[in-house]
Amino acid sequence: MEEKIMKKIIIAISILLSFAAVSCTPEEYLTKTPLDKLSEDAVFNSDVLAESYVNALYCVVNDPFEEGNISAITDEGFFRYGGTSTRYILSGTMTPDNIIIINEGGQAHNTRTTVLNIWNKAYRWIYRMNVFIKKMESENSLSDEYRTRLLGEVYFLRAWAYYNLIQRYGGVPIIKDPCSIDDNFDFERNDFESCYSFIMSDLVQAESRVPDKKNCVLGRINKDIVLALRCRVTMLAASPLFNDPAYPDGDLTHGKYDFNGKWQIAYDAAKAVVDRADKDGAYSLDSRYEGFWEDIYSPEIIWGKFFENTATAGENNAKKAQQLYATTYFSGWTSCNPTQAFLKDVEMRNGKKFFEEGSGYDPEHPFANRDPRFYKIIGCPFSYYGVNEKDKYTQELPNGFIFDCNNPEYANLDGMKTNGFPSYQLQLYLLYKDKDRSDFAEGKKYPDYDKKPSHLWDATNHTGCELNKWHIPSVPISASLVGNVVWPWFRLGEFYLNLAECAYMVGNEAECQTYINKIRHRADVMMPDVTETGTNLWDRLVNERRVELSFEMIRYFDLRRWKTAEIYENVPLAGFTTLILEKGSKKDTLYRVVRLYDESKNHTNYYWPNTEASKTYTYATVSPAGDRDGKPIEYIIKEKWLGKEYLLDYGDCCLNISPTPKYFPFRSGVYPNYLMPIPRTEITKSHGKIKQNPGYE
Repeated sequence: MEEKIMKKIIIAISILLSFAAVSCTPEEYLTKTPLDKLSEDAVFNSDVLAESYVNALYCVVNDPFEEGNISAITDEGFFRYGGTSTRYILSGTMTPDNIIIINEGGQAHNTRTTVLNIWNKAYRWIYRMNVFIKKMESENSLSDEYRTRLLGEVYFLRAWAYYNLIQRYGGVPIIKDPCSIDDNFDFERNDFESCYSFIMSDLVQAESRVPDKKNCVLGRINKDIVLALRCRVTMLAASPLFNDPAYPDGDLTHGKYDFNGKWQIAYDAAKAVVDRADKDGAYSLDSRYEGFWEDIYSPEIIWGKFFENTATAGENNAKKAQQLYATTYFSGWTSCNPTQAFLKDVEMRNGKKFFEEGSGYDPEHPFANRDPRFYKIIGCPFSYYGVNEKDKYTQELPNGFIFDCNNPEYANLDGMKTNGFPSYQLQLYLLYKDKDRSDFAEGKKYPDYDKKPSHLWDATNHTGCELNKWHIPSVPISASLVGNVVWPWFRLGEFYLNLAECAYMVGNEAECQTYINKIRHRADVMMPDVTETGTNLWDRLVNERRVELSFEMIRYFDLRRWKTAEIYENVPLAGFTTLILEKGSKKDTLYRVVRLYDESKNHTNYYWPNTEASKTYTYATVSPAGDRDGKPIEYIIKEKWLGKEYLLDYGDCCLNISPTPKYFPFRSGVYPNYLMPIPRTEITKSHGKIKQNPGYE
């Protein structure tokens, strides 16, 4: 029976052997030999075929270039079409049933947010990894070089799989041996501490077998990549979600509590990665912030997944690209529009947030004079957004007005200039003929929008801006071409900030400042130094990770491991609106963005008809006892920053961008969404031996 399973797996592996599954350059394609007509013995006795088998194992975790990207579940972005992918998670209605994808008998979208519910897929690949490890332990004809290296890669990939599992679920079943179809599947979950130890053990096995960077094909596992994963694993184990003094002995969802010991281990692991850059010169920050997603040879990339830019599998490629580009591509199928919650946290050029005294913020030009990374991450109205085909981008507004970026009356309304390549300004605004600001005076109902998408002229963008990060102006895109060239799984910028966090936790604030400032001193960023100490330094670190690592599948897990998601993920989904008013010869631009709360306005000077003179906003499509457990939606939000409290007012923003409001639930004494629910089908397979995570019972 086990032999039949292996034959089926070999056939399946042959289908999955594509270059995109493994990270390498076009000049270094990995050999892909069809395996559908080969015996199991042939596969595991041939260097080339065994390597092809291992190539497919790199697929164990999807890259985050997904149509329903994970950033659209955080306070970073919003996905318009997320009804069966992101929305049930961001609205707090996630259950053990609705996370199961359609292909596995559930209702969740098959190709969206597949980086979150990975339970079933991960264990399928872990089975294949266990098969390979067993075969390498028996007699075979592989050369010593291939056997050693490939075995090291598989140990790493198994550690990578289990790291991703415990990050989402806490303790999971540890399965070391291949199962046959006759075996039962009534595995129990191992506790978190055992899983952590198992992963660390696999990383030891991997490090002893994989080559150094200089002797390794780009994209394959080398010793530095092992060091990087060890850093991530140890930080996860040291963080509050899993290192909680309320659980000194640990349990399924907590490790044994040891604040000092675990953070010291994490610090040592982070230092080992950073030393490869700062002492050995193996890596360096790219001189351009966009370098690590535009250049496959960026000195910042430690481990990347590289993509081949070919016109194959068009629909799938288009789905991957949809996250990246402006609404005019793919008929508005964008999947990650940045939110006001993110934009308000990107500092001004002088290092202050917009609401701080002395920031220099001008509400008439809300996007001017920001951290240079703002313009690399965000495409906002009137900003330059590089595209290749102008005729496919510049569109005429409904009333015949075309925004001309070369017209001095309109050009650079926000003080932004081109970055040196052919670019066109984003048309994310509403134009009103024969209107001026008096038409938007306090108490007036205009504009009276009664339909969700009608707050923008093209009815496709919900938050008022586009995601610029991951976009490459020089790379053509279409429905059948992938524009992106690399997903950086690990890059030096992250590990500088990892070391900063670990240094803070072990009491070395000076080193924490040093590595935050290294990030801020990138050649094209050059933001002012961070000099704060104590809790203010922690605020700076959290915000630096928020900006530098934005839209990189990190924010979601940061907020969970820090146990701060209930703060940040209860900020309302909000977009801003830009209005051009044209009355006679006078032209004016009016912005509706988050602002510092003004007590004198008494909550009445809002421009959206559904806001009330109170601190709550009621969604017309959600009953009071709806997804938020009857809790009202706050739109006056208390913000704590550098030892002070501010009230930020979202009432002027567009708040009805989603039919379900954002909510991080609290039920039965717990915040269940800190962990994913285990799919009910998996609990059924185990005959009830697998225990569900708290709050999902």
